Amino acid sequence: MSKRSVQHNFYVYVDTVVFTINQARSLEAQDRLEVLVMKRPGVRDGRWALPGGLVGDDESFEETALRKVTEETGLRLNKRDLHQVATYGNPDRDDRWRAIAVAYLILVPHPGELGPELNSEDATFMRYRDLRGRNMLEFDHRDIIEDARKMATKMLEDTSIAIGFCQPKFTISELRGVYEAFFQSEVDPANFRRKVEKVPGFVEALDEYADFGSSPGRPPQMYRAGLASRTRSDLSVPIRFRLSDAPPTDRPRRGKPKR
Repeated sequence: MSKRSVQHNFYVYVDTVVFTINQARSLEAQDRLEVLVMKRPGVRDGRWALPGGLVGDDESFEETALRKVTEETGLRLNKRDLHQVATYGNPDRDDRWRAIAVAYLILVPHPGELGPELNSEDATFMRYRDLRGRNMLEFDHRDIIEDARKMATKMLEDTSIAIGFCQPKFTISELRGVYEAFFQSEVDPANFRRKVEKVPGFVEALDEYADFGSSPGRPPQMYRAGLASRTRSDLSVPIRFRLSDAPPTDRPRRGKPKR
């Protein structure tokens, strides 16, 4: 008879990472990425947490994710937009008991107003860069957010979801800002334009130009979503980014390393 380990009680949670881009926050694209966070009742150290909680007895993981986001932040989401990130089961991730968490990601271009919160003390969209600081988040939510961001960058490379963060008519520069927000790095403008224009049906050029008032130089051309983007299909040619796509000033210098 084979030996079996003792089965301990554990709890299954769902945590959801909701990303948006706040265009009014900063001129720097990397500062515009925001994450939906909330404060659990009774937490004394002021740390934030991702919306989430125990899986209901008669619920799927996705149903729990949607319910907890609404209860704790007031935001209502659509099940079809949820993407499973990973499962987290480090024995030390929760000092109260053995807890396993299934994490989900959802990108929300226009979240609207939050609240009222039914099961949290506060809820807000907070800048991603601020949440990277130490002691800002409970549990392992800092790692979950980072994993979700990396998954989001892959989605931007393979699908047309980035266009959802733009106005119906946009410039290539505005579209590039969406990628820079999620990648948390600058992208060379010329390289980005070439990549975008190589993808069939991704964007469609218009016979219109942006009106930036008295700004010098030729005004940038306006674009709209192409056929592939309007049908929410995957891109036929993924937009891949490498270190060489960063502006020249951000590239590492070559040569003999310093001792």
